[in-house]
Amino acid sequence: MIPWQKYDPTDRSIESHVPHLVTDGKQALIAVHAKRLDGDGYGWRRQGGYSFNGVTHWAPINLPGEE
Repeated sequence: MIPWQKYDPTDRSIESHVPHLVTDGKQALIAVHAKRLDGDGYGWRRQGGYSFNGVTHWAPINLPGEE
């Protein structure tokens, strides 16, 4: 089971520049939480630096053997 957590854009406890699993309710992909280059605050960026807007939930990636 994936331990999804509701995304709060003001939450600064999410580790930045570390890949996480994120979803907007339609698709899931890997992104990092980082300072927005196009505005204030933090947001999610996919590989290649593209923004992923509308994130509703996120989860840490925990591969087998990493516990």
